[in-house]
Amino acid sequence: MAQDQNFWEREQQVIQAAREASPEKFTSSVKDPYLLFEQIGIKSISKELPKGYFKYRPEDFIVEEERPDGAVITVDGKEVSREMDDGQGTIYFDLTKVGVSTIDAQNRITELTGHPEKDVGYAGIKDAVALTAQRVSLRGGILNEVLDLDIPGAIIRNVYEGKGVVQVGGLKGNRFTLLIRTEKTLDPAQIEDRIEYIKAHGIMNYFGVQRFGTPRFLAHEFGRAMLLSGAEAGVKTYVTMKSPFELPFFAERRAEATLVWGDWKKMFEILSDLPYSFRHELEMLESLQKTGGHFLTALEKVQQQAGMWVRAYASYAANERLSEAEKNGESLPTPMPQLLNPDQKALSVYKAFLDREGLRNPMGALKKYPFIRVGRNPTFIPVVHPEVHAYKVIPEGLAITFSLSKGAYATTMLMYLFDTLTGYPVPEWLDSKFVDTKEVLGTGSLSEVREMFEEDLNRIMSRKNEDSESGSEE
Repeated sequence: MAQDQNFWEREQQVIQAAREASPEKFTSSVKDPYLLFEQIGIKSISKELPKGYFKYRPEDFIVEEERPDGAVITVDGKEVSREMDDGQGTIYFDLTKVGVSTIDAQNRITELTGHPEKDVGYAGIKDAVALTAQRVSLRGGILNEVLDLDIPGAIIRNVYEGKGVVQVGGLKGNRFTLLIRTEKTLDPAQIEDRIEYIKAHGIMNYFGVQRFGTPRFLAHEFGRAMLLSGAEAGVKTYVTMKSPFELPFFAERRAEATLVWGDWKKMFEILSDLPYSFRHELEMLESLQKTGGHFLTALEKVQQQAGMWVRAYASYAANERLSEAEKNGESLPTPMPQLLNPDQKALSVYKAFLDREGLRNPMGALKKYPFIRVGRNPTFIPVVHPEVHAYKVIPEGLAITFSLSKGAYATTMLMYLFDTLTGYPVPEWLDSKFVDTKEVLGTGSLSEVREMFEEDLNRIMSRKNEDSESGSEE
Protein backbone atom coordinates (compact mmCIF):
# COMPACT_ATOMS: atom_id res chain seq x y z
CA MET A 1 0.00 0.00 0.00
CA ALA A 2 2.71 2.48 1.02
CA GLN A 3 4.79 1.55 -2.04
CA ASP A 4 1.86 2.09 -4.43
CA GLN A 5 1.18 5.47 -2.83
CA ASN A 6 4.85 6.39 -3.26
CA PHE A 7 4.79 5.29 -6.91
CA TRP A 8 1.64 7.35 -7.53
CA GLU A 9 3.16 10.46 -5.96
CA ARG A 10 6.38 10.06 -7.97
CA GLU A 11 4.63 9.96 -11.32
CA GLN A 12 2.25 12.88 -10.71
CA GLN A 13 4.88 15.47 -11.64
CA VAL A 14 5.53 13.65 -14.91
CA ILE A 15 1.81 13.48 -15.71
CA GLN A 16 1.19 17.11 -14.80
CA ALA A 17 4.02 18.32 -17.05
CA ALA A 18 2.82 16.12 -19.92
CA ARG A 19 -0.74 17.31 -19.51
CA GLU A 20 0.29 20.95 -19.65
CA ALA A 21 2.34 20.28 -22.80
CA SER A 22 -0.22 18.06 -24.59
CA PRO A 23 -3.69 18.25 -22.99
CA GLU A 24 -5.23 16.39 -25.93
CA LYS A 25 -3.40 13.23 -24.82
CA PHE A 26 -5.45 13.23 -21.63
CA THR A 27 -8.84 13.38 -23.27
CA SER A 28 -10.69 10.12 -22.95
CA SER A 29 -11.35 8.54 -26.30
CA VAL A 30 -14.10 5.91 -26.08
CA LYS A 31 -16.47 5.93 -23.12
CA ASP A 32 -19.46 4.11 -24.59
CA PRO A 33 -20.48 1.60 -21.88
CA TYR A 34 -22.12 -0.64 -24.45
CA LEU A 35 -18.85 -0.91 -26.38
CA LEU A 36 -17.20 -1.85 -23.10
CA PHE A 37 -19.87 -4.46 -22.39
CA GLU A 38 -19.31 -5.95 -25.86
CA GLN A 39 -15.57 -6.11 -25.17
CA ILE A 40 -16.12 -8.21 -22.04
CA GLY A 41 -18.74 -10.50 -23.59
CA ILE A 42 -22.00 -8.85 -22.44
CA LYS A 43 -24.15 -8.48 -25.55
CA SER A 44 -27.79 -8.43 -24.53
CA ILE A 45 -28.25 -5.38 -22.26
CA SER A 46 -31.03 -2.88 -23.02
CA LYS A 47 -29.82 0.43 -24.45
CA GLU A 48 -32.98 2.35 -23.50
CA LEU A 49 -32.00 3.25 -19.94
CA PRO A 50 -31.20 6.55 -18.18
CA LYS A 51 -27.55 7.45 -17.67
CA GLY A 52 -26.36 6.88 -14.11
CA TYR A 53 -22.92 7.58 -12.61
CA PHE A 54 -21.78 5.40 -9.72
CA LYS A 55 -18.79 5.36 -7.36
CA TYR A 56 -18.17 9.11 -7.38
CA ARG A 57 -17.58 9.12 -3.62
CA PRO A 58 -16.62 6.00 -1.60
CA GLU A 59 -19.79 6.52 0.45
CA ASP A 60 -21.80 6.13 -2.77
CA PHE A 61 -20.93 2.43 -2.86
CA ILE A 62 -21.39 0.62 0.46
CA VAL A 63 -20.83 -3.14 0.74
CA GLU A 64 -21.77 -4.97 3.94
CA GLU A 65 -21.13 -8.69 4.31
CA GLU A 66 -24.03 -11.00 5.12
CA ARG A 67 -22.81 -13.92 7.19
CA PRO A 68 -24.11 -17.48 6.69
CA ASP A 69 -26.48 -17.03 9.67
CA GLY A 70 -27.96 -13.89 8.07
CA ALA A 71 -26.17 -11.40 10.35
CA VAL A 72 -24.97 -8.27 8.54
CA ILE A 73 -21.53 -6.77 9.25
CA THR A 74 -22.43 -3.08 8.98
CA VAL A 75 -20.16 -0.13 8.24
CA ASP A 76 -21.87 1.85 11.00
CA GLY A 77 -21.86 -1.04 13.50
CA LYS A 78 -21.33 -0.34 17.20
CA GLU A 79 -18.84 -2.17 19.37
CA VAL A 80 -20.47 -5.39 20.55
CA SER A 81 -19.61 -6.77 23.98
CA ARG A 82 -18.61 -10.44 23.82
CA GLU A 83 -17.43 -12.95 26.34
CA MET A 84 -13.80 -13.80 25.54
CA ASP A 85 -12.97 -17.50 25.58
CA ASP A 86 -9.31 -18.32 26.06
CA GLY A 87 -7.25 -20.82 24.15
CA GLN A 88 -9.48 -21.38 21.12
CA GLY A 89 -6.81 -20.44 18.60
CA THR A 90 -8.46 -17.82 16.39
CA ILE A 91 -9.12 -14.10 16.76
CA TYR A 92 -12.15 -12.79 14.87
CA PHE A 93 -12.90 -9.15 14.11
CA ASP A 94 -15.03 -6.96 11.86
CA LEU A 95 -13.06 -4.88 9.38
CA THR A 96 -14.56 -1.65 8.05
CA LYS A 97 -12.45 0.00 5.39
CA VAL A 98 -12.35 2.69 2.72
CA GLY A 99 -9.90 3.23 -0.12
CA VAL A 100 -8.10 -0.07 0.49
CA SER A 101 -8.74 -3.55 -0.91
CA THR A 102 -9.18 -6.66 1.22
CA ILE A 103 -5.89 -8.04 -0.12
CA ASP A 104 -4.02 -4.84 0.81
CA ALA A 105 -5.54 -4.99 4.29
CA GLN A 106 -4.47 -8.63 4.56
CA ASN A 107 -0.92 -7.67 3.56
CA ARG A 108 -0.86 -4.96 6.21
CA ILE A 109 -2.03 -7.43 8.89
CA THR A 110 0.72 -9.87 7.96
CA GLU A 111 3.32 -7.09 8.06
CA LEU A 112 2.26 -5.92 11.52
CA THR A 113 1.72 -9.31 13.17
CA GLY A 114 4.34 -11.46 11.45
CA HIS A 115 1.69 -14.06 10.59
CA PRO A 116 1.77 -15.60 7.08
CA GLU A 117 -1.00 -14.67 4.64
CA LYS A 118 -2.67 -18.07 5.06
CA ASP A 119 -3.44 -17.22 8.71
CA VAL A 120 -5.59 -14.23 7.68
CA GLY A 121 -9.03 -15.45 6.64
CA TYR A 122 -11.81 -13.62 4.81
CA ALA A 123 -14.91 -14.77 2.96
CA GLY A 124 -14.62 -12.50 -0.06
CA ILE A 125 -12.63 -9.64 -1.55
CA LYS A 126 -14.32 -6.27 -1.11
CA ASP A 127 -13.73 -3.28 -3.36
CA ALA A 128 -11.13 -0.63 -2.58
CA VAL A 129 -13.21 2.13 -4.21
CA ALA A 130 -16.02 1.73 -1.69
CA LEU A 131 -16.96 1.78 1.98
CA THR A 132 -17.07 -1.86 3.08
CA ALA A 133 -17.41 -4.11 6.13
CA GLN A 134 -16.58 -7.79 6.52
CA ARG A 135 -15.60 -10.48 9.05
CA VAL A 136 -11.90 -11.44 9.22
CA SER A 137 -10.06 -14.12 11.22
CA LEU A 138 -6.45 -14.41 12.38
CA ARG A 139 -5.45 -17.99 13.07
CA GLY A 140 -3.08 -18.29 16.03
CA GLY A 141 -3.52 -14.60 16.78
CA ILE A 142 -3.30 -12.85 20.11
CA LEU A 143 -6.15 -10.62 21.22
CA ASN A 144 -3.99 -7.61 22.05
CA GLU A 145 -2.06 -7.70 18.77
CA VAL A 146 -5.34 -7.43 16.87
CA LEU A 147 -6.68 -4.67 19.13
CA ASP A 148 -3.44 -2.74 18.50
CA LEU A 149 -3.49 -3.10 14.69
CA ASP A 150 -3.10 0.18 12.82
CA ILE A 151 -4.30 -0.26 9.24
CA PRO A 152 -4.58 2.95 7.17
CA GLY A 153 -8.12 3.35 5.89
CA ALA A 154 -9.51 0.66 8.20
CA ILE A 155 -11.34 0.32 11.52
CA ILE A 156 -11.35 -2.86 13.61
CA ARG A 157 -14.47 -3.65 15.65
CA ASN A 158 -16.00 -6.51 17.61
CA VAL A 159 -12.81 -8.43 18.40
CA TYR A 160 -13.30 -11.84 20.02
CA GLU A 161 -11.70 -15.25 20.30
CA GLY A 162 -13.15 -18.47 18.97
CA LYS A 163 -12.60 -21.65 16.97
CA GLY A 164 -12.13 -22.27 13.24
CA VAL A 165 -11.42 -19.63 10.59
CA VAL A 166 -13.26 -17.46 8.07
CA GLN A 167 -12.98 -19.26 4.73
CA VAL A 168 -13.27 -17.94 1.19
CA GLY A 169 -16.90 -18.30 0.16
CA GLY A 170 -18.05 -18.53 3.78
CA LEU A 171 -20.78 -15.92 3.49
CA LYS A 172 -24.41 -15.74 2.48
CA GLY A 173 -23.90 -12.71 0.25
CA ASN A 174 -23.52 -8.96 0.40
CA ARG A 175 -25.85 -6.06 1.13
CA PHE A 176 -25.29 -3.01 -1.07
CA THR A 177 -26.35 0.56 -0.39
CA LEU A 178 -25.71 2.69 -3.45
CA LEU A 179 -26.19 6.20 -4.74
CA ILE A 180 -26.43 6.41 -8.52
CA ARG A 181 -26.10 10.04 -9.58
CA THR A 182 -28.14 11.20 -12.58
CA GLU A 183 -28.31 14.33 -14.74
CA LYS A 184 -32.06 14.74 -14.34
CA THR A 185 -34.51 13.70 -11.66
CA LEU A 186 -35.69 10.19 -12.45
CA ASP A 187 -39.27 9.17 -13.13
CA PRO A 188 -40.25 7.12 -10.04
CA ALA A 189 -42.76 5.10 -12.06
CA GLN A 190 -40.12 3.98 -14.55
CA ILE A 191 -37.73 2.99 -11.77
CA GLU A 192 -40.51 1.04 -10.06
CA ASP A 193 -41.29 -0.79 -13.31
CA ARG A 194 -37.63 -1.80 -13.75
CA ILE A 195 -37.31 -2.99 -10.17
CA GLU A 196 -40.54 -4.98 -10.34
CA TYR A 197 -39.26 -6.62 -13.54
CA ILE A 198 -36.01 -7.54 -11.79
CA LYS A 199 -37.91 -8.94 -8.81
CA ALA A 200 -40.06 -11.08 -11.07
CA HIS A 201 -37.45 -12.33 -13.56
CA GLY A 202 -34.10 -11.95 -11.84
CA ILE A 203 -30.96 -10.86 -13.68
CA MET A 204 -28.32 -12.71 -15.63
CA ASN A 205 -25.32 -13.05 -13.34
CA TYR A 206 -22.85 -11.36 -15.67
CA PHE A 207 -19.31 -10.76 -14.49
CA GLY A 208 -18.96 -6.99 -14.29
CA VAL A 209 -16.28 -4.65 -15.59
CA GLN A 210 -14.28 -4.80 -12.32
CA ARG A 211 -13.26 -8.36 -13.30
CA PHE A 212 -11.48 -7.11 -16.41
CA GLY A 213 -8.95 -4.56 -15.14
CA THR A 214 -8.95 -0.77 -15.49
CA PRO A 215 -8.29 1.22 -17.57
CA ARG A 216 -7.90 -1.17 -20.54
CA PHE A 217 -10.52 -3.80 -19.56
CA LEU A 218 -8.42 -6.45 -21.32
CA ALA A 219 -7.60 -8.87 -18.50
CA HIS A 220 -9.42 -11.67 -20.32
CA GLU A 221 -7.19 -11.11 -23.36
CA PHE A 222 -4.08 -11.56 -21.24
CA GLY A 223 -5.57 -14.75 -19.78
CA ARG A 224 -6.55 -15.98 -23.22
CA ALA A 225 -2.97 -15.48 -24.48
CA MET A 226 -1.58 -17.39 -21.49
CA LEU A 227 -3.89 -20.37 -21.95
CA LEU A 228 -3.84 -20.55 -25.76
CA SER A 229 -0.28 -19.51 -26.55
CA GLY A 230 1.89 -19.70 -23.43
CA ALA A 231 3.84 -17.50 -21.02
CA GLU A 232 5.61 -15.35 -23.61
CA ALA A 233 2.31 -14.50 -25.28
CA GLY A 234 0.79 -13.66 -21.90
CA VAL A 235 3.58 -11.24 -21.01
CA LYS A 236 3.68 -9.67 -24.47
CA THR A 237 -0.07 -9.21 -24.64
CA TYR A 238 -0.15 -7.55 -21.22
CA VAL A 239 2.68 -5.16 -22.00
CA THR A 240 1.77 -4.26 -25.59
CA MET A 241 -1.95 -4.70 -26.25
CA LYS A 242 -3.89 -1.54 -27.13
CA SER A 243 -7.32 -0.69 -25.79
CA PRO A 244 -9.81 1.96 -26.96
CA PHE A 245 -10.33 2.82 -23.28
CA GLU A 246 -6.73 3.73 -22.45
CA LEU A 247 -5.80 7.43 -22.51
CA PRO A 248 -3.54 8.38 -25.46
CA PHE A 249 -0.68 9.46 -23.16
CA PHE A 250 -0.37 5.99 -21.64
CA ALA A 251 -1.13 4.21 -24.93
CA GLU A 252 1.66 6.10 -26.71
CA ARG A 253 4.17 5.24 -23.99
CA ARG A 254 3.13 1.59 -24.26
CA ALA A 255 3.52 1.73 -28.05
CA GLU A 256 7.02 3.24 -27.69
CA ALA A 257 8.05 0.35 -25.45
CA THR A 258 6.53 -2.15 -27.88
CA LEU A 259 8.81 -0.94 -30.67
CA VAL A 260 11.84 -2.25 -28.77
CA TRP A 261 10.25 -5.54 -27.64
CA GLY A 262 13.00 -7.87 -26.49
CA ASP A 263 15.29 -5.11 -25.24
CA TRP A 264 14.06 -5.43 -21.68
CA LYS A 265 16.39 -2.75 -20.31
CA LYS A 266 15.27 -0.19 -22.87
CA MET A 267 11.61 -1.02 -22.35
CA PHE A 268 12.08 -0.60 -18.60
CA GLU A 269 13.67 2.81 -19.14
CA ILE A 270 10.79 3.95 -21.35
CA LEU A 271 8.18 3.12 -18.70
CA SER A 272 10.16 3.76 -15.51
CA ASP A 273 9.02 7.36 -14.88
CA LEU A 274 5.43 6.09 -14.56
CA PRO A 275 6.05 3.56 -11.76
CA TYR A 276 2.42 3.44 -10.61
CA SER A 277 0.54 3.15 -13.91
CA PHE A 278 3.06 0.62 -15.28
CA ARG A 279 4.01 -1.07 -12.01
CA HIS A 280 3.22 -4.63 -13.15
CA GLU A 281 4.89 -4.14 -16.53
CA LEU A 282 8.02 -2.90 -14.74
CA GLU A 283 8.05 -5.88 -12.39
CA MET A 284 7.98 -8.27 -15.33
CA LEU A 285 10.55 -6.34 -17.34
CA GLU A 286 12.90 -6.28 -14.37
CA SER A 287 12.51 -10.04 -14.07
CA LEU A 288 13.15 -10.52 -17.79
CA GLN A 289 16.38 -8.52 -17.49
CA LYS A 290 17.59 -10.67 -14.60
CA THR A 291 16.64 -14.03 -16.13
CA GLY A 292 17.56 -13.34 -19.74
CA GLY A 293 13.98 -13.56 -20.95
CA HIS A 294 12.39 -16.29 -18.82
CA PHE A 295 8.70 -15.47 -19.31
CA LEU A 296 7.27 -17.96 -16.81
CA THR A 297 9.37 -16.40 -14.04
CA ALA A 298 8.19 -12.95 -15.12
CA LEU A 299 4.57 -14.04 -14.75
CA GLU A 300 5.32 -15.59 -11.40
CA LYS A 301 6.55 -12.17 -10.22
CA VAL A 302 2.99 -10.89 -10.74
CA GLN A 303 1.26 -14.18 -9.97
CA GLN A 304 -1.70 -12.54 -8.24
CA GLN A 305 -2.36 -10.50 -11.37
CA ALA A 306 -1.75 -13.51 -13.64
CA GLY A 307 -4.31 -15.49 -11.68
CA MET A 308 -6.79 -12.66 -12.15
CA TRP A 309 -6.14 -12.70 -15.91
CA VAL A 310 -6.99 -16.37 -16.40
CA ARG A 311 -10.05 -16.01 -14.17
CA ALA A 312 -11.08 -12.97 -16.23
CA TYR A 313 -10.91 -15.16 -19.33
CA ALA A 314 -13.25 -17.64 -17.62
CA SER A 315 -15.54 -14.71 -16.76
CA TYR A 316 -15.49 -13.60 -20.40
CA ALA A 317 -16.53 -17.10 -21.48
CA ALA A 318 -19.37 -17.04 -18.95
CA ASN A 319 -20.55 -13.61 -20.16
CA GLU A 320 -20.58 -14.81 -23.76
CA ARG A 321 -22.62 -17.86 -22.79
CA LEU A 322 -25.06 -15.90 -20.62
CA SER A 323 -25.58 -13.34 -23.40
CA GLU A 324 -26.40 -16.09 -25.86
CA ALA A 325 -28.86 -17.67 -23.42
CA GLU A 326 -30.56 -14.34 -22.65
CA LYS A 327 -30.99 -13.53 -26.34
CA ASN A 328 -32.43 -16.97 -27.11
CA GLY A 329 -34.51 -17.44 -23.94
CA GLU A 330 -32.42 -20.52 -23.16
CA SER A 331 -32.25 -22.21 -19.77
CA LEU A 332 -28.81 -22.92 -18.31
CA PRO A 333 -27.75 -25.49 -15.73
CA THR A 334 -27.87 -24.29 -12.12
CA PRO A 335 -25.26 -24.12 -10.75
CA MET A 336 -23.32 -23.51 -13.93
CA PRO A 337 -19.67 -24.59 -14.20
CA GLN A 338 -16.99 -22.00 -14.74
CA LEU A 339 -14.58 -22.48 -17.61
CA LEU A 340 -11.66 -23.40 -15.33
CA ASN A 341 -13.32 -26.53 -14.03
CA PRO A 342 -11.62 -29.95 -13.73
CA ASP A 343 -14.83 -31.74 -14.77
CA GLN A 344 -14.48 -31.88 -18.55
CA LYS A 345 -18.06 -33.14 -18.97
CA ALA A 346 -19.37 -30.05 -17.20
CA LEU A 347 -17.71 -27.91 -19.85
CA SER A 348 -20.12 -29.11 -22.53
CA VAL A 349 -22.09 -25.94 -21.78
CA TYR A 350 -19.16 -24.01 -23.33
CA LYS A 351 -18.67 -26.29 -26.34
CA ALA A 352 -19.39 -23.67 -29.01
CA PHE A 353 -17.15 -21.15 -27.24
CA LEU A 354 -14.27 -23.60 -26.81
CA ASP A 355 -14.52 -24.73 -30.44
CA ARG A 356 -14.42 -21.11 -31.57
CA GLU A 357 -11.42 -20.36 -29.35
CA GLY A 358 -9.57 -23.55 -30.27
CA LEU A 359 -9.13 -24.50 -26.62
CA ARG A 360 -9.69 -28.19 -25.89
CA ASN A 361 -8.71 -28.45 -22.24
CA PRO A 362 -8.61 -25.18 -20.20
CA MET A 363 -7.37 -26.87 -17.01
CA GLY A 364 -4.67 -28.70 -18.94
CA ALA A 365 -3.48 -25.37 -20.32
CA LEU A 366 -3.46 -23.91 -16.82
CA LYS A 367 -1.01 -26.59 -15.62
CA LYS A 368 1.77 -24.61 -17.30
CA TYR A 369 1.39 -22.09 -14.44
CA PRO A 370 1.82 -24.00 -11.15
CA PHE A 371 1.66 -20.76 -9.14
CA ILE A 372 -1.97 -20.17 -10.17
CA ARG A 373 -4.71 -21.94 -8.23
CA VAL A 374 -8.45 -22.19 -8.89
CA GLY A 375 -11.20 -23.82 -6.87
CA ARG A 376 -11.78 -27.56 -6.94
CA ASN A 377 -15.14 -27.35 -8.68
CA PRO A 378 -15.84 -23.69 -9.48
CA THR A 379 -19.43 -22.95 -10.37
CA PHE A 380 -21.77 -19.96 -10.28
CA ILE A 381 -25.50 -19.24 -10.39
CA PRO A 382 -26.45 -18.05 -13.91
CA VAL A 383 -29.59 -16.17 -12.85
CA VAL A 384 -29.83 -14.35 -9.52
CA HIS A 385 -32.78 -12.71 -7.79
CA PRO A 386 -31.76 -9.54 -5.92
CA GLU A 387 -33.59 -8.81 -2.70
CA VAL A 388 -34.46 -5.11 -2.87
CA HIS A 389 -34.85 -3.72 0.65
CA ALA A 390 -35.60 -0.07 -0.14
CA TYR A 391 -35.12 2.58 -2.80
CA LYS A 392 -35.91 6.25 -3.23
CA VAL A 393 -35.70 8.71 -6.10
CA ILE A 394 -34.01 11.91 -4.89
CA PRO A 395 -32.88 15.06 -6.75
CA GLU A 396 -29.31 13.68 -7.02
CA GLY A 397 -30.44 10.36 -8.51
CA LEU A 398 -31.41 7.02 -6.95
CA ALA A 399 -30.62 5.72 -3.46
CA ILE A 400 -31.11 1.96 -3.26
CA THR A 401 -30.24 -0.92 -0.95
CA PHE A 402 -30.41 -4.57 -1.98
CA SER A 403 -28.83 -7.93 -1.22
CA LEU A 404 -27.18 -10.33 -3.63
CA SER A 405 -26.06 -13.90 -3.04
CA LYS A 406 -22.32 -14.57 -3.02
CA GLY A 407 -20.71 -14.51 -6.42
CA ALA A 408 -23.12 -11.87 -7.77
CA TYR A 409 -22.15 -8.28 -8.53
CA ALA A 410 -23.87 -4.98 -7.79
CA THR A 411 -22.59 -3.60 -11.09
CA THR A 412 -24.60 -6.30 -12.88
CA MET A 413 -27.74 -5.19 -11.06
CA LEU A 414 -27.03 -1.62 -12.16
CA MET A 415 -26.83 -2.70 -15.82
CA TYR A 416 -30.54 -3.50 -15.62
CA LEU A 417 -31.40 -0.05 -14.23
CA PHE A 418 -29.02 2.41 -15.89
CA ASP A 419 -26.77 3.20 -18.78
CA THR A 420 -23.91 3.09 -16.30
CA LEU A 421 -20.98 5.50 -16.12
CA THR A 422 -18.01 5.50 -13.74
CA GLY A 423 -14.37 6.59 -13.70
CA TYR A 424 -13.22 9.43 -15.96
CA PRO A 425 -14.26 11.81 -17.30
CA VAL A 426 -16.67 12.76 -14.53
CA PRO A 427 -19.77 14.24 -16.21
CA GLU A 428 -20.09 18.00 -15.88
CA TRP A 429 -23.70 17.60 -14.80
CA LEU A 430 -22.84 15.50 -11.75
CA ASP A 431 -23.91 16.92 -8.37
CA SER A 432 -20.90 16.06 -6.21
CA LYS A 433 -22.28 16.72 -2.75
CA PHE A 434 -22.33 13.97 -0.11
CA VAL A 435 -25.63 12.17 0.42
CA ASP A 436 -26.21 9.97 3.49
CA THR A 437 -27.93 7.11 1.67
CA LYS A 438 -28.54 5.19 4.89
CA GLU A 439 -30.38 8.15 6.36
CA VAL A 440 -32.34 8.69 3.13
CA LEU A 441 -33.44 5.05 3.11
CA GLY A 442 -34.11 4.85 6.86
CA THR A 443 -31.48 2.13 7.43
CA GLY A 444 -29.06 4.01 9.71
CA SER A 445 -26.57 6.84 9.35
CA LEU A 446 -23.10 7.38 7.95
CA SER A 447 -22.29 10.35 10.19
CA GLU A 448 -20.16 8.45 12.72
CA VAL A 449 -18.19 6.35 10.25
CA ARG A 450 -17.54 9.41 8.07
CA GLU A 451 -16.14 11.21 11.09
CA MET A 452 -13.85 8.26 11.83
CA PHE A 453 -12.66 8.17 8.21
CA GLU A 454 -12.54 11.94 7.70
CA GLU A 455 -8.84 12.12 6.78
CA ASP A 456 -9.06 9.08 4.49
CA LEU A 457 -12.15 10.37 2.69
CA ASN A 458 -10.62 13.82 2.20
CA ARG A 459 -7.45 12.24 0.82
CA ILE A 460 -9.39 10.00 -1.57
CA MET A 461 -11.52 12.84 -2.93
CA SER A 462 -8.50 15.13 -3.23
CA ARG A 463 -6.68 12.47 -5.19
CA LYS A 464 -9.78 11.81 -7.32
CA ASN A 465 -9.91 15.48 -8.26
CA GLU A 466 -6.21 15.46 -9.13
CA ASP A 467 -6.64 12.30 -11.20
CA SER A 468 -9.62 13.87 -12.97
CA GLU A 469 -7.50 16.86 -13.94
CA SER A 470 -4.51 14.74 -14.99
CA GLY A 471 -6.53 12.02 -16.69
CA SER A 472 -4.88 9.18 -14.74
CA GLU A 473 -7.08 6.08 -14.60
CA GLU A 474 -4.92 3.34 -13.13
